[in-house]
Amino acid sequence: MIAESWADLELLDHIVRGGTLSAAGRTLEVDQTTIARRLAALERRIGAALFDRIGGRLTPTPVLATVLDRLRTISEEASLSMAALKRATAELHGHVRVTSVSFVLGRIIAPALGDLERSHPGITLDLVADDQALSFERREADIAVRLGRTGEDTTRIKRIGAIRFRLCRPAGLPSGEHPVVRYRDALAHVPEMLALDRARPRARVVLSADKLEILAEAALALGAEVMLPELSARRDPRFEIVDEATAVADRPAYLMIHPERARVPSVEAVAAFVEAALRGWR
Repeated sequence: MIAESWADLELLDHIVRGGTLSAAGRTLEVDQTTIARRLAALERRIGAALFDRIGGRLTPTPVLATVLDRLRTISEEASLSMAALKRATAELHGHVRVTSVSFVLGRIIAPALGDLERSHPGITLDLVADDQALSFERREADIAVRLGRTGEDTTRIKRIGAIRFRLCRPAGLPSGEHPVVRYRDALAHVPEMLALDRARPRARVVLSADKLEILAEAALALGAEVMLPELSARRDPRFEIVDEATAVADRPAYLMIHPERARVPSVEAVAAFVEAALRGWR
């Protein structure tokens, strides 16, 4: 027996299950006339009758009876596949919480949100700016982007690239020695601060802070040099990049996903979006 589409197989299975055209029509949400027309067309294509009417019910003919087990299996697989698709669609209409430092959220992820909205308009993001990793065990976040490894070994961690930092100064600042602004001591070990130490070992530190946005504005106000993400500096006419080979550093970026949420379609979609945004930003 040859059927031309999944719809043909579904039609036959529901007629077998229901025993009447009207019962099959109710299940498929079409009228009895449509069911009769589709069955007649299918029997013409096959060249044989598929049902006998016995006692007011439709009974499979020997032609159809030979493939009933296969028909039932195919129909059940189709139903399971449709249910899985519906679940996936429902899960793509959910909330996903993403945490990172404010610079990553504000300068990299937020400007790219149009791409996510066009691809998955049902997803709602909750962006949480936090310098410390939120607890994945307590489900305070689904996804985190960290500029460095953490001790949370219950998460899935993937390196997704690096952000290049360059030494910068306010545009128009004359050559010569200038003070610097830098991170506080707790972040003295990060690559961009080590590069700053190499390039300006004797420079006067006029301000320290733990937020990149604060350092950038302070550098402009104080006429100081500062380590900034290269692409960000190139897009900001207020800054110019200091062309010195030692004043360059790459800060690795890591994507972390809660292990219980990693296979949820909405979380997978957001993770792919975040990874693309980070890779395309450098």
